[in-house]
Amino acid sequence: MQYEGYGFVITRAARYISRIYNRHLAKDSLTVGQYGILLSIAASGPILLQDLADRLVIERSALLRTVKPLLDAGLIQSTADPAYKKRLLYQLADEGRRLIETASASIRSAETEIEGIFPRSTIQTMRNDLLAVANACRQEADSIV
Repeated sequence: MQYEGYGFVITRAARYISRIYNRHLAKDSLTVGQYGILLSIAASGPILLQDLADRLVIERSALLRTVKPLLDAGLIQSTADPAYKKRLLYQLADEGRRLIETASASIRSAETEIEGIFPRSTIQTMRNDLLAVANACRQEADSIV
């Protein structure tokens, strides 16, 4: 078999895991990406779209496509930045807070399914290792800005 580089293997694994999360989150009308955006906005408070993109290590244009349905659904809201009126700050709406609470049961259900596929210790080790990589990516992005 031909060697598969890190990116291909990690991406394929992430897609598989995302499918599980998305199936469980479907009843909440969310994807795992949207859920992650809601959590990030909840943790940060009002945030510029570019800062959110940097935090999530995603291109701003791709993030905007994912944020739009959340805005339309009233889960997040945008307001003018008091320091610079032409910039928008994004924050969680009350409905978004409620949905995070509701969807957390779907997240737990997905994680139970994942732990049924992979030994819990293995998946937790992978999560911790990938978290270190993700944090290093975020730090690198922060140093470039």
